[in-house]
Amino acid sequence: MTEYELLDLVAGAIDSMYDSTTLFLSIVSGYLLVAYLVGAKLTRIQTIIISTLFAVGAAFQCWGLLTYEIAIEEYLAAKADIAPLTSYQYSILQGNAGTIIASALVAGTIAALYFMWSIRHPSKE
Repeated sequence: MTEYELLDLVAGAIDSMYDSTTLFLSIVSGYLLVAYLVGAKLTRIQTIIISTLFAVGAAFQCWGLLTYEIAIEEYLAAKADIAPLTSYQYSILQGNAGTIIASALVAGTIAALYFMWSIRHPSKE
């Protein structure tokens, strides 16, 4: 592959990381909306179904981020064999942005599941 093709693949993978993050935000927003509006009225099985679907959807987005990060590392390593990396490319290679974002999405998933739990189990004050 040429240097241009590899950098085009890197740009595509970065765009896909942005798309995964955007899809996650849509999924979590929908889940939080359901939890807030009707969470207390849902039956146990309905809650399990919705929460499982949410967790699976969120997990796919996290997994996607990590696979795109691995692809970016491979593309930039191949690019380094052709020509030296620029400081920006090197920072992408060393930054582990996908891992950091995926960790934040996992924390957001746990927080959203806790939000549903707290709606269904209100504290008695």
